[in-house]
Amino acid sequence: MTDSPHSSVHPGTAPGLASGPPAGLDPGLLAALAEAADALPEWAQSLAPADRLDGDLALDEREFAVLDALLRERFGADLGALRAGLDVAGLAALTVGDLAELVRR
Repeated sequence: MTDSPHSSVHPGTAPGLASGPPAGLDPGLLAALAEAADALPEWAQSLAPADRLDGDLALDEREFAVLDALLRERFGADLGALRAGLDVAGLAALTVGDLAELVRR
């Protein structure tokens, strides 16, 4: 896929100016997010810790399943278990920063 339906615009961030991963975000995590969302790697470089996986990135259940498998394989992190412990509001509030914490454990 050359163009992702998931686009995130962040105030104060100019597209194409990022020289590396956003502060505090593991490049491997960003790569996993891009792969799960079937997006270009540049898309992941625009992500911020506060981006919500559901509301901002619009990940669907298939993408969550792919992301869970990638995080297990690459980091030993269990996204499925994290999501299972959350209520609807918690699922809606889950962020890229939460994933960063999960893969750091």
